[in-house]
Parts: sequence; structure tokens; C-alpha cells
Amino acid sequence: MAIPPPLPNGTHSEPPPEAEAGPSTAPRYHLSQTLSAHSRAVTALRFSNDGETLVSAGADGYLHFWNAESGECIRGFRAHKTGINDISISPDSLYLTTASDDCTSLLFPLYPPPSPADEPLPLKTFTGHTAPVLSISFSPKSNLLVTGSFDESAIIWDVRRGKVLRNLPAHADAVWCVCWDAEGAMVMTGSGDGLIRLWDVSSGQCLKTLDNDTNSPVSYASFTPSSYFLLSSTLSSTLRIYNIHTSKVLKTIQAPGVYISEKYPCPAIIFEAPDLPSGKEDGMEIDGNSNIDVKGPANPALIVAGSENGKIVIWDLQSKNVCQVLQGHLNTVVAVAVHPNGRIIVSGSLEPERSVKLWRTN
Repeated sequence: MAIPPPLPNGTHSEPPPEAEAGPSTAPRYHLSQTLSAHSRAVTALRFSNDGETLVSAGADGYLHFWNAESGECIRGFRAHKTGINDISISPDSLYLTTASDDCTSLLFPLYPPPSPADEPLPLKTFTGHTAPVLSISFSPKSNLLVTGSFDESAIIWDVRRGKVLRNLPAHADAVWCVCWDAEGAMVMTGSGDGLIRLWDVSSGQCLKTLDNDTNSPVSYASFTPSSYFLLSSTLSSTLRIYNIHTSKVLKTIQAPGVYISEKYPCPAIIFEAPDLPSGKEDGMEIDGNSNIDVKGPANPALIVAGSENGKIVIWDLQSKNVCQVLQGHLNTVVAVAVHPNGRIIVSGSLEPERSVKLWRTN
């Protein structure tokens, strides 16, 4: 698998908290509900691709399943005796996997049949790392997994067999984030050593290494929907958009005094703003010179990330301006997710808070 060639030019209700004003074209989110079930910090949040279910994971080792629309708690159980650092839901919305401090990952059905057991047994246990598993991600076809660990390695797994497919000696520091390209042929790893690496799944070969000008630890990274670009977050309170073909940073995004990320990793998610006027059909402008069609629709592309001051910051990707700052947490926000329709943002923070906050558009 080669790197893609360059594109041709061309639940209880709450009142909304105060939030900084943004451009009138951006959606406005307000605090809608606070969901409580965990006994320790909420560390990971994911929506199912069908948009029906929200899953939260915590430092208490529990998984809780919520109705994404109503906020009703459907069920919950203790998956690990130690904390869960990350979760992934398969693209077909059938399975859920965990990444835990006990050095293992577990596979569960997302929608299990009714059972009297309070703590269902996992379908598979993935054992191979020698230190806490920090990140996990399903492949686009749901048949493979990739995990990243504090042991500085990444492992590609065969889901059906529960076996190691490839072990990647990826970095010189902890692997904080892992993900797949849209075709499932390439894996990305981001590490505390300040590097992002792209790997060929079939051969295990490192295709490219990307760094940042401050050599700051990479706390989160993901492909944009087109897989021609990467979004990364580093522990220097900075987001970057890379062109993976040229390795160049196309955009550097900050919000001094508003967005702080220096100690704790938190996802930074790019998503399409919901239900805005059509406007032009050129797509999303990334490099300032040409319009690159990243997702197709003309609605603005937004980025959301959690901050160590308890805020959730939303930027307009094209202008790099802050659209809105959501305030409601008392501590560092370490978990963020966006509903597939873009109308709901969820967030979770470090203790003493133990809840999930739902932010909705009007």
C-alpha cells in the first residue's frame, strides 16, 4: 500500500452555560444533560456509527451504554479490574473493544442478547502488550484491530482469531494514539517521542515519519475523511493539519489562554457542521491556495478538542478561528466524541468529576 498521491490542484436537564461568541455561520451548542454512572473519571467516549448508542469508559474499569438521543442508561458492567484508557466501536456497529491498564484489550458485543449476568464475558481477549494499552482502533472492515501501548509498540490483530497479525516496534516512547486510513491499508501511530508514523498493514513497513517543530509529544492524531491529510494534537497546546504526501504542515491551530494541552492527552476531532446553508460546493480549503474536497458537503468543517482548563474548544478549520467555547467541567477534559450527525458533542473529564456532559445544537 503506497501513500495516496497528491490531489490535483483545484440525565437531567441543565441551563446552557456561558460560552464565547463565534461566527454566526457556526452551529451553537448548549449543555443539555449530565449523565452520571461512573465512580471515577470518564476516560473515553464513543458513538456507534448508527448513532443510536453512546458508550462511556472510565478509570473505574466500567463500560456504560447510553441511548444517544434520550441519555437513558441502557446498561453497564465492569469490563476490567483496572482503568480503561480507550475504546473503539466497529464500523458495522456490532462490537466494542477496550484498551486497559491491565495490558489487555477485550472484545464485547455492542448489542448483546438479554442475559442475567451482570458482567458478561468477553468474546475475545487480546494479550500481547507488556505495559498498559493506551489506544485501540477497529479497521474499516471491522476484521482487524490496532492497539498502541506504553511499551512503545503497536500491534495489529486478527479480530476473528484473536491473534497477533503484526507487531510494530513503532516508537521510542509510549504510543498514545492509533488509527486507520479509509481503505484499511495503512495504520497511523502517534507517540510521546513527538513522531507520527504511517505503516503499511500488509508488510509492516514504515512508510513515512512526520515530526513537529517543537518536538512535542503527540497526544492524538487521526486521518481526515479523505485520508490525504492528518489532524494532530501535541502537548504544546497546538493542533496541526499535515499533508501526508508532502509531510508539510498546512495549518497550525491554537487558542492561547483558551485551549491548554500540556500534560494530558485528549482527542481532537474534525467533523462537518450540521445543517447549514449549502453555499459553494468547492469543499474544504486546507492549504489556503486550493479547495480540497475532504468530505463532500459544503457545510463548514469544525474541530473540537478538550482543554486542561475544563473547556471544550470548537474551531472553524478553514479560518482557524474559535467558533465557540463550552464551559461546564471543573477539571481537565480528556474524553470527547461527536455524534455522526454532528448535532451532539459529549465530553468527560478527570476527577473529581465522574460524569458525561452532552452538548446539543438548537
